[in-house]
Amino acid sequence: MIESATYTDGRRSVQIAVERIDTWLEDHESIINFPGVVELDGDRLFMTIHHGRHGGEEPTWAYLSDDAGATWRRLPNDFPLLSRDARTGLINETHDSGVTGHLRDGSFVRINHSTEHALSVGYDRAHGPYHDQFQEEDPTFRFHRWTADATPIESFPFKVRGMPWRRASYQCYSRLLELDDGDFLTALEWVRILPESEWQTLPNRVRKTITSVFIVRSSDRGKSWDFVHAFDAYALKPTYGPGDRRLDEGFNEADLVRLANDDILCMFRTGSYSPMHMSRSEDGGRTWSTPVNAGWQGVKPRLELLPNGVLACAAGRGAYGHPQVTHVTLSLDGTGRHWEVPFAFHTGPGCSYTSTMQRDDRLHVVYSHSDFTREMGTGELPSQTIRRAVLDISVLDG
Repeated sequence: MIESATYTDGRRSVQIAVERIDTWLEDHESIINFPGVVELDGDRLFMTIHHGRHGGEEPTWAYLSDDAGATWRRLPNDFPLLSRDARTGLINETHDSGVTGHLRDGSFVRINHSTEHALSVGYDRAHGPYHDQFQEEDPTFRFHRWTADATPIESFPFKVRGMPWRRASYQCYSRLLELDDGDFLTALEWVRILPESEWQTLPNRVRKTITSVFIVRSSDRGKSWDFVHAFDAYALKPTYGPGDRRLDEGFNEADLVRLANDDILCMFRTGSYSPMHMSRSEDGGRTWSTPVNAGWQGVKPRLELLPNGVLACAAGRGAYGHPQVTHVTLSLDGTGRHWEVPFAFHTGPGCSYTSTMQRDDRLHVVYSHSDFTREMGTGELPSQTIRRAVLDISVLDG
C-alpha cells in the first residue's frame, strides 16, 4: 500500500494521502465482496454486500449504520431499499450495481440493474449464462424513488424509446445525473450474442457476447426515456497495447460525472486487463465523442469531482483475484483529459469493485479485502472484510 503521493502537471500540484482505513464488516465464515453504499439522511448509511465465493452462490445481505459506518446491523429482506425474488424471498438486486442518484430535492433514485423480465423469472445458473437467458426484444425497466430516510415515494416501470437494435440483454451501473433543466441523464448497458465465428476462446470459458453502453434521457422525471447515443465497441473495434489487442469485453460498468465547465464525462470498464475508456459530451449529454483510452485498467470506475476541482476515479484490478490492486486515479485540472499514475491504496486479494462518497472534505472509498474468486483461505487472510479508505486529496499549489 502507498500511504501518500504528490502529483504535478506543471501548473498544479496535488497530494493524496491515506488518512485512515477502517474495517466496516468482518466475516470468519464466508467470503464477502461487492460493497454497494448509499448515503441516507445524516450519518445513516445503507450497504449491500455479496456473501460467498464469486462465481458460486452469492446471497446478498443488507446492512444499516446510524453512525457513519462505525457500527452496522443486518437488515431484514423487506427493508424498503431492497427488492426480492418472488419465489425465494431473497434479495435479488444489490446496490453495487444499478443506476443510482441523489436529486436536488433530497430524494434518492434508482433504476434496477436488471430488467423487469429478468427479475420476474430469476437467474438460474443451471440454465446457462445470465446474458444467454435474458435476451429480450422489448425490455421494461423499473424506476424507484425514496426520501432521504428510505421511505418509498414512487416506483414504476418504463421503456426506452428509439433503441436501434432488436434483441439484447441489459444491465447497468452508472449514477443518474439531474441536469439544470430538470432532465435526467444516465447510462445503461446492452449485451448481444455474437455470431459463432466471432466467439473468443478464453482459458476457462468461451466468450459469446459483446457488451456496450448507451446514454438515455428523461424529460418527465423518469416516467419515460429516450435513447440518445450508443458507444458500440463492436462497431468501433478499439484496440490497445503494442500488439493492437482487442478490448477484453467491450464497454461496460460505466459511470457519469458533470464537470465544472458543464462537460459530462463517461468512463467505462473494458475488461479485467484492458484499459478503461472514456467519452465526453460538451452539450449537456446530447452528443458524445468517440471513446478514447484513459490509460489505466480498472473495473467499475467511480467518478468524483472534488470541491477543490480535482477529478478522482476509483477503480482497480490486478491479476484476476490474486492479488488485486484497488486505486484512485486523479485528473489534476478536473477535466479528465489526462490521468495521473494510479494511487494504489490497497494491494492484495479482493474484488476491486468500490463505492465512493465525499464526506468532511475527504474521498471515502469502500472496497473488499477477501479471497474473491478463490476458495476461502486461499489468501491466508485472518478474516474476510469490507473496508473504508479515507483519502485526503489536497491542492498544494496552482
